[in-house]
Amino acid sequence: MNNHIERQKANILVVDDKPDNLRLLSAMLAQLGYEVRKVINGQTALKTAQAAPPDLILLDIMMPDMNGYEVCQHLKASVQTRDVPVIFISALDEVLDKVKAFAVGGVDYITKPFSEEEVFARVENNLTIRRLQKRLGEQNARLQQEICYRQKAEEKLIQSEAKFRNLFENSPVGIFRAHIADGLLVEANQRLIQMLGYSYAADVINQTIADLSIALDAQHLMLTELQTKGEVNNLETQFRKQDGTPIRVMISARMNAEEDCLQAVVIDIARSL
Repeated sequence: MNNHIERQKANILVVDDKPDNLRLLSAMLAQLGYEVRKVINGQTALKTAQAAPPDLILLDIMMPDMNGYEVCQHLKASVQTRDVPVIFISALDEVLDKVKAFAVGGVDYITKPFSEEEVFARVENNLTIRRLQKRLGEQNARLQQEICYRQKAEEKLIQSEAKFRNLFENSPVGIFRAHIADGLLVEANQRLIQMLGYSYAADVINQTIADLSIALDAQHLMLTELQTKGEVNNLETQFRKQDGTPIRVMISARMNAEEDCLQAVVIDIARSL
């Protein structure tokens, strides 16, 4: 049932300068369920194929003015028709140059007098190959489009991350990220490092919030509000600098459950004043 539907949709162009052969082959193909167009010379065949490319072309070799080999060469030189499969038609008593037929772009050949079984087999075989090629081409086009979209998305992500990293490193306020479970710092920007009197990020990272904080009551309040509200805003507390001196700071923090961390902004109150 499905094959019959596909055959009905297939459009075949038949090219032969002999009207009797043209009628016979066209009737045979139409009876098998194909949509058939027929022309009697090479020039008309090229114009017809260019105007509405068929799914398959049956092309007689021995024609006046322009033979089948020449017609096929023109078809393969055109963007519109180069992918249309061409089956050559040759009489048994004619010389069929098979090497030349394939060299100019033909995919198969049938001989006169026509055998319905042979015509159907060769036509359907090449139509099936063509359908598979088109399907593969469409899949490749979709894949290339998807790759292009992903590349653009990755480029935007890289640009976005670069902008974020620039803002993070050059922010006028201290910023850090810490694990929710143990308060261990995993990231700190340059402003926080300088604020605490350190020279390198490694000196701050792997310390805990408890290591940096002096006011335990404020630390407890911050953790309580983070657990109940998911955030804390403008909490005043004291941090300990590297040399042990206290520094008054204001912290705003937010929980990031997806990354299992808290993100905090630290402002040096004394400096701000």
